[in-house]
Amino acid sequence: MRNVLIVAVVSTVLSGCIVSRVDPQKPELPLPAALPEQTQTTTQLPDPWWTIFGDERLNQLVDEALTNNPDVQVAAARVAQARAILGITNADRLPSVDLQGNVTRSKDSAYVNTTPGIDRHRTIYTVQGGAAFELDIWGKYLRASQSAREQLLNSEYGREATKLSLTGDVARSYFGLIASAQQLARGRDTLSTREESLRIEKVRFDAGESDEFTFKRAEADAAATRVSVHQLELDLTRRTNAFGILLGRSPQDLVDRAIKAERDELPSVVALPAALPSSVMERRPDIGAAEAALNSSAYDIGVARAQMFPSISLTGAFGSVSPELDNLFKPASEAWSAAGGIFQPIFQGGRLRANVKRAEAVREERKAQYAQTVQNAFREVLDGLQGQSLIAGVASANADQVASLSRATELAELRYDQGDIAYIDLLDVRRGLFQAQIDLVAAQRDALLNTVDLALALGGGMGARAETLSAAR
Repeated sequence: MRNVLIVAVVSTVLSGCIVSRVDPQKPELPLPAALPEQTQTTTQLPDPWWTIFGDERLNQLVDEALTNNPDVQVAAARVAQARAILGITNADRLPSVDLQGNVTRSKDSAYVNTTPGIDRHRTIYTVQGGAAFELDIWGKYLRASQSAREQLLNSEYGREATKLSLTGDVARSYFGLIASAQQLARGRDTLSTREESLRIEKVRFDAGESDEFTFKRAEADAAATRVSVHQLELDLTRRTNAFGILLGRSPQDLVDRAIKAERDELPSVVALPAALPSSVMERRPDIGAAEAALNSSAYDIGVARAQMFPSISLTGAFGSVSPELDNLFKPASEAWSAAGGIFQPIFQGGRLRANVKRAEAVREERKAQYAQTVQNAFREVLDGLQGQSLIAGVASANADQVASLSRATELAELRYDQGDIAYIDLLDVRRGLFQAQIDLVAAQRDALLNTVDLALALGGGMGARAETLSAAR
């Protein structure tokens, strides 16, 4: 009989595990095992990723933003909340033990206690410890704990994603600010040249050495350049304000330094590894967060299923009860109780089955979100890899154009001074050079921004941190 009872208990426990067991499974995605062939490079993405530019000012700004940005603080608070919830769900799997003491003073009614000579006043002293425990036969609390652990991982990955996004915003704003300041510097240099040419043409016009048409063209050209400078100033002002919000302070020192900087103020573009296995995607915190959310939803199905089966609770109490405080802890005052209870839902209007269906629908939603996150990640990597060579080609062509137009401008000014060409021909070359200089800075900026986007798409060098979070499972 004893063996039969043991077998029955073990069978019940095992069947309970099966009832609530829902293994998290990542969906199969039609993605390549490796990215398309590109030029192989030996460059490795460092951790932290932004150090690849070798710019100490950028490093300091990123550290400053990570310390002060409220989005990071919000994400950290969410991690703390999730960790606390995990502690609560883990506690549900353990017995609860409590201790209480009471002193009760009462008086019986004279119409109830009519025995002569009996004191109708009573004092009862009680000290009692109690324990309660629900047997987790169906794995309800186990699955809830596993779900909470995945939710904690989701919040931790979310915190890393927030930090990664912030570092990308800082780098983009930093490079955009420097590029805008350099474009403004070139615009002001060009405006200074145009105003000097206008002054010379006015002197020549006043002296009768030039006609009004040439003078007005020079005047219009200077005005057009002035408009361009104002537009560049507006762009720089907006970028400065946006960067200031990101940092929590004014970056005017960066603006002043960038305007006065030499032409090589923007960091050199570093090519990132171009042929990478698909496994690199596992480093991305957004993919880690999506996977954790998917796993959590799978465990939630187990919780919902277990709620349809009986719950068995054990309770017990042990203590002392005495009308006299001196006798409270004597053996004769001992009192105890033990009880077992079972609760089986019979009819709840389909609520429990609907709860299971809701949990299953949430898992399907999380599957789709996970697939979408992975597909977006591959698209971002492909865009970044292809952009490396294409944008580099644009920047190289812009540099050649600036070099050619710089020489052409020198020759045009010489020929104009000699009277070999008209002023309108000189204006065409100057305008072309100015626009080419602006375009070159923009191309250099775009190449850096593409490197930033690609570094983020590859997970920002989050190798060790991703492994640490994954190991938490």
